[in-house]
Amino acid sequence: MLLRNYFQILLTSSLWGSSFLLMKLSLVELDPFHISFYRIFIGMLFMNLFITKIDKLSKKDHLNIALVGLLWMSLPFYLFAASEETISSSLAGLINGTTPIFISIIGVLFFSQKITKIQKFYLILGFVGIYLLTFGFNKLNIDLEVGTFLALIASISYGFAANIIQPLINKFGALNVLKIALRYGSIFSFILFILNSQVIIPTVSESLFPILLLGVGSSGIAFLSFYKLIGDVGSIIGSITIYLVPIFSILFGYIFLNEETTFIQVAGIVTIIFSAYMFSNKDS
Repeated sequence: MLLRNYFQILLTSSLWGSSFLLMKLSLVELDPFHISFYRIFIGMLFMNLFITKIDKLSKKDHLNIALVGLLWMSLPFYLFAASEETISSSLAGLINGTTPIFISIIGVLFFSQKITKIQKFYLILGFVGIYLLTFGFNKLNIDLEVGTFLALIASISYGFAANIIQPLINKFGALNVLKIALRYGSIFSFILFILNSQVIIPTVSESLFPILLLGVGSSGIAFLSFYKLIGDVGSIIGSITIYLVPIFSILFGYIFLNEETTFIQVAGIVTIIFSAYMFSNKDS
């Protein structure tokens, strides 16, 4: 770990953590369909400034990358923005912290990932953390906020996308896959945008600055920094970045929006992060 690697961790996690604040600020003028499209489209324009050579893709590769564009970008970006119409940016960021455990669960259930008994224990513990984060200590509490449900679906979508994207990254490289996925994500989000919303151009006084930061920062610079970090120190240490995102979402929500986070929510996310970390680092 060099000094620049610590900077990469802080830069990436803070940019991703700030995205929940920026979505909340953008909702003053835009709806979730606008936010999803503009965020992906601006990120796509930024990322495609970096020209790299890529081999010809097969139809299957195109299909898989298109799925990544849908499940990693278009759908979850919309769902998280929609969730913040009814829940705080801090809570949305905390729920995003469930992504690592959903990646593990989906890998086991749908992608034939083999696990040990102790890893099964950590998955169960992760479910306990998700329950605490979502419901608290109340028994059989089914009073689930719509926004909480949407954010959970977004995290599950990330879980599927992460399992699909890994072999693509190994085959074509992270930057190439990200660039093409952003193109597909832009198309999907544009279709949803046109079918469901009126055209609204972000204004300087309201949403332009948050949207630019979302596109260039969260969907551009953060991904570049993250994959550079993984190239430098490996995926295990690089995953620390993901675990820090909820901390920044709480911090930014508190500083800029005076949002409060309960003890039980923090306990839930700590349980989830611990479970995901132990699951991914357990050799037996």
